Amino acid sequence: MQYVQNRWIKENTIEYREYQDKISEAASKQNTLVVLPTAMGKTIIALLIVTKVLDRDMNKKIMFLAPTRPLVEQHKKTFEKFLKLGLNLAVITGKIKPKDRGKLYQFTDIVFATPQTVKNDIKKHVFSFKDFSLLIIDEAQHCVGDYAYTYIARRFKQEAEGIIVGLTASPGRSEKIREIKRHLGIEHVEIRSEKDKDVKPYIQDVDFVWVGVRLPKEIEDVKDKLEKMRDERIEELNKWGMINKTKMTKSEIFRLQSDVSRKVHENGFYYSVLSKISEILKLEHALELLETQSFDALRDYLLEIKTKGKTKADKRLASDERIEEIIKTLENPIEHPKILALKKIVEKELKDPNRRIIIFAQYRSTVRKIKEELEKVSGCHPTILVGQAGRDGLKQKEQVEIIRRYEDGEFNTLITTSIGEEGIHLGSATTAIFYEAVPSEVRAIQRRGRVGREQPGKVYVLITRNTRDEAYYWAALNKEKKMKKILYRMKDQLDLEKFARNK
Repeated sequence: MQYVQNRWIKENTIEYREYQDKISEAASKQNTLVVLPTAMGKTIIALLIVTKVLDRDMNKKIMFLAPTRPLVEQHKKTFEKFLKLGLNLAVITGKIKPKDRGKLYQFTDIVFATPQTVKNDIKKHVFSFKDFSLLIIDEAQHCVGDYAYTYIARRFKQEAEGIIVGLTASPGRSEKIREIKRHLGIEHVEIRSEKDKDVKPYIQDVDFVWVGVRLPKEIEDVKDKLEKMRDERIEELNKWGMINKTKMTKSEIFRLQSDVSRKVHENGFYYSVLSKISEILKLEHALELLETQSFDALRDYLLEIKTKGKTKADKRLASDERIEEIIKTLENPIEHPKILALKKIVEKELKDPNRRIIIFAQYRSTVRKIKEELEKVSGCHPTILVGQAGRDGLKQKEQVEIIRRYEDGEFNTLITTSIGEEGIHLGSATTAIFYEAVPSEVRAIQRRGRVGREQPGKVYVLITRNTRDEAYYWAALNKEKKMKKILYRMKDQLDLEKFARNK
């Protein structure tokens, strides 16, 4: 095996990969967006970029940003593992007092930090970027809107004579890519996919299994009732002259809601329209729970509307006799076919004691339901990983501990919401199960990237046939194809512009 030879890196510790060397060389010279499949070593590329920048000027500082404290800690540990002694590395988060953070900025060579803390410290003049030569932004798909990354990048461009590098597995759709490019001042794009020749040798085989299930007859009847209730309300919007169609997508409903919200001060009629839209959105959510989640979740949601609902929309829905009929149907012991399919998959996978499973689900209620059901499966030792918000949220310290115990093999099944999709290294996962399809290409890519990192893996996608599950699945695939085309085109365009300038 050939290793990276570098005065900053410990000998025989990093395997030499041509694509990592080429990407880091290009990114060390200009503002670059690096788009690379998960598990292809974005942190190693960042490390190599750092060494090349240090070779030019070791008196300037470097900042490496990541969205969460666990991810920041992971990056620092990776750098400590491979860098020789002599450089000062420090983590800066909101857990550290401002006066102590000021000293760390001053005396640290490579700062690993969370963006909100850095943004606050810049605004309070705790430090400035005049002494920095490189800003690395991990999970650069967040560099849009008013996220802290955008403010930090702007200040870096104003104050530092340095380079910005954005790292991501999936920046998103065209308008988002253009916004990221603008905020980071991107001059060059480095993109690789699983099909590129220099990446292929390092890609682990991942099998994709599409598991289709069908709703039982009595639940199909429930679905029909909910759809009819929703369509009746859409027809009312039609009669009121608010729309001229009989079917609406969820995004169209949200756009209409946004448009009407801006007009409520003009005419009281628009309050009635907003209330009607609220009913439609609640029915849409009920249908999503029925089609993609669990019947328990749907029953609990409808019961909450019926017993605790306070808005006019809630009360009108609760007064519809079909809601009571649906609740009665859901009181019968009917299990969602996804739960049954999931238990079979887990049982089959865990026949191999070396398998480590990660299950993604959209809602915490579903995560809890899955854990409850998997505790009944022989040999399955499940645990839950969720975000910090809410009464049942996990503090970052608790998240880190759960991941450690999962990696150590104490748990062989990790059930998680979107918190498990992004960034955090889960090297031992061999099997990923999507409890539902997601329409976002970014999230689909991140979910897939949790397996096949260090050994071949398998991905199962549970799909309820003839529901939004199927639509979401194909939507994500099509968006991913478009995203890659846009990035390759952007790379070619920027390269041509650079060639023209240097001619």
